[in-house]
Amino acid sequence: MFFLNELKEESEKYYAHDKEFCKMFVLKPGWTLPDANAMYTEPEWNLNEFQELKTLLNRSKQKLNDFDLDAWHVHTGKMNPACQVVNHVRRHVRPDFLTQAWCKFYEIACNSDLVSSDEIREEGGTSLTSVHLCEAPGAFIAALNHFLAINHEELRLDWLAMTLNPYHESNGHPDIVTDDRLILHTLPNWEFGPDYTGDIFQSGYAEHLYRTVLERFSGKGAWLVTADGSVDCSDDPGEQETAVSRLHDHETMVALSVLRDNGSLVQKAFTIFECNTICRIFLLCCLFRSVVLRKPATSKPGNSEVYVVCKGYRGRSVAIPYVQAYYANDRKPDPGGASMFPLSLVPVEFRQRLLECAEHFAHMQMRTINANVDGLSCKEALYREMKPVQASMCREFMSRFGLRSIRYTQELTSLSVNNLSHKHNWELLRIGRKPRGMSYAEKTRIRNMDAGQEAGALYREVAQCHEWKAVQHYVHDIVWYSPVNLIYQLPDVAFRMGKPVTVVKGSKFCSEALINYRHRVLSRFPRGGVTMDAECRLSHHRAKINRPRAVVCDLTDICDEHASDNTALQHRCLAAIVDALEALSDGDDLIIVGYPLYTQLSVANVYAVAKMFDMYGLVKPDRLYGHAFVFLKFSSAHHGDWLSVLAKVVGYLVPSDHGGLALISWMPIKVLIEQEVYADIVAVNNLCIVHEVEPILSSASSAAASCS
Repeated sequence: MFFLNELKEESEKYYAHDKEFCKMFVLKPGWTLPDANAMYTEPEWNLNEFQELKTLLNRSKQKLNDFDLDAWHVHTGKMNPACQVVNHVRRHVRPDFLTQAWCKFYEIACNSDLVSSDEIREEGGTSLTSVHLCEAPGAFIAALNHFLAINHEELRLDWLAMTLNPYHESNGHPDIVTDDRLILHTLPNWEFGPDYTGDIFQSGYAEHLYRTVLERFSGKGAWLVTADGSVDCSDDPGEQETAVSRLHDHETMVALSVLRDNGSLVQKAFTIFECNTICRIFLLCCLFRSVVLRKPATSKPGNSEVYVVCKGYRGRSVAIPYVQAYYANDRKPDPGGASMFPLSLVPVEFRQRLLECAEHFAHMQMRTINANVDGLSCKEALYREMKPVQASMCREFMSRFGLRSIRYTQELTSLSVNNLSHKHNWELLRIGRKPRGMSYAEKTRIRNMDAGQEAGALYREVAQCHEWKAVQHYVHDIVWYSPVNLIYQLPDVAFRMGKPVTVVKGSKFCSEALINYRHRVLSRFPRGGVTMDAECRLSHHRAKINRPRAVVCDLTDICDEHASDNTALQHRCLAAIVDALEALSDGDDLIIVGYPLYTQLSVANVYAVAKMFDMYGLVKPDRLYGHAFVFLKFSSAHHGDWLSVLAKVVGYLVPSDHGGLALISWMPIKVLIEQEVYADIVAVNNLCIVHEVEPILSSASSAAASCS
């Protein structure tokens, strides 16, 4: 009897495991391809049964509207059967770049037989070639590498990835993933496209990537493409599928362009209710010999995320008419509103099967949401009940997928990205807790505020930001450095052209939170005027370093004049700096006032100026007089060709002279952030942002209060 009870418990446990690890739906492949000429010739259509399912799911989602997101995430995490898997893998396997996405892809790779080593060897290959779209921060790549090291040790991973470029300062929150620990050390593997933004929507990107893939992979396409893209849908969670539709369409078309015959595609999807999602999945079922939708056990069960796993690609030659028709429509002035295929070309049998698929995952999500909401009334008891389930899931994840550590030499990089010892400290830019998560209802209320109310709410929000508080304690009046410690040489110079950075939305030279607040404030409220005149600034900064005869290059007025156009600002500022340098004599001192160092371009420029002097320093920003950089004892013997480089840089900063492109950088980002002075540049920039933003918010909220 005891044996039978034990056997029953074991069978129940395995059934529960299978329920978590086998969340999937198989679609029938091999449909007849529709006429590519019919694409986007008719308006979008809706199917009532799909829309009714969408309404039903959104009713469940609306139960969450008033929940504080931070508290809700804590609760759903404790209710998630797989919530301990990531930490368990981190402790017992120690992969070189572990995230939840790592676990999701490892699970997909094990369950889907994505890699055919026999086929690769038959073609004389020794590498699995892969392309990873919308990949930051790189967990799918790291998981694939680990998977190959355990299951296909004879194969080497040869990969190429794209994502929004975290080093192009026109990219910022919430669009980019700012964790660049892997990207920084594998930059030759990342392709950011002709305009260097990494934007998958940039003109000609698919063809550009196709040529890059052929060049990198010996004239052949990739065996595997992954696409893990999404966009922030928190402002309208009920329309998540519509919000990401264009991105997922682009991912699909890029993948079809770069895959080789018989290759595989793994693409993120969400719900399947709308016209063009149905059409896109139909096209995949026509072009691949196997299409399965999977929701990994390590994907949060209360969200809509699933992965479309496609194998056995019929080939680029078959797909290219559909790719070309898609981009022809996308290039129209108003590409929206048309369906990828007319409803008559999507077979009724396919639509019925896809409805079953949509119902399968939607009902799974609704059950989870409802259970989590109901569980709030007895959450502590439920948390205790979940503990053994979560421990069992960890053990099952390890044994089911044969997961173990790999050798150091098999890791993705020779430098463990979780234990970086170099001077670029990622946490320097992301210290403190994340901003508080607001409920959907609260976000809606803020969107409906007038300007004064919004300024007050934003002021209260930024005042709680850890970096905002921490920066007030910056104590150094002047931080001095020797140019000897600037470890770079003229051979490091590498000009990189790209889309002009008109507005700075992101930066590797200040806090992620503060640069985001700065952009929000400056794009919404009028700027304040300069408090002190030029003569006062000149006297203040000369006295600060006790150099009454120092040459002063004051850029404050230029920065104010071109505050809305960073490209013009950079051109005018650097031209003024070069003019000042050319007028110096040996032994002269130089003070540059008001030059913003938020971009890699401006930081490289200051590093180059520093090379021409015996000593340089960063002056603590002042609320009234601004900030400055000081350079002592100019030496024509020291400057070498750095002045010539800066003069050349000036010529590359006018987009109209270079086909609409401008110089984005001329010194590798890794070189810039590994210098000794980097941490102080971040601190100075953070304080500059506080001094810039605080009076704007204070003035806007005070003006609103006086009018009420």
